[in-house]
Amino acid sequence: MVEWDGLARPGESARGGKIVVGAKEGDADKGFTYVLCCHDRKWYIGSTRNLQKRLEAHRMGRVKTTKHRRPVRLLYSEEHGSFHEARRRELFLKSGTGRDWLKQIVERCQSG
Repeated sequence: MVEWDGLARPGESARGGKIVVGAKEGDADKGFTYVLCCHDRKWYIGSTRNLQKRLEAHRMGRVKTTKHRRPVRLLYSEEHGSFHEARRRELFLKSGTGRDWLKQIVERCQSG
């Protein structure tokens, strides 16, 4: 089961796009960028082709970087037309400018 933390409602990303969980015909190259809040209060930023499977892997301890930082919860997600776009967005969110932007989004969503 996917947990949501106020920034994105089930079935939507915070940018308003629909999240399609599970690949359908023609969606093979679709990608997602996501942000997790870990138990140590730090964020994990990643990208994937299948958001539901990736979140389950994080929760089950099958991802080395978050295995010892569980539990994790989904803070933010975006759907992209291709995995390449999702990966580019992940790299942006990991930059200083991207982290500042993310902090503003999180603060805005938590305050109101």
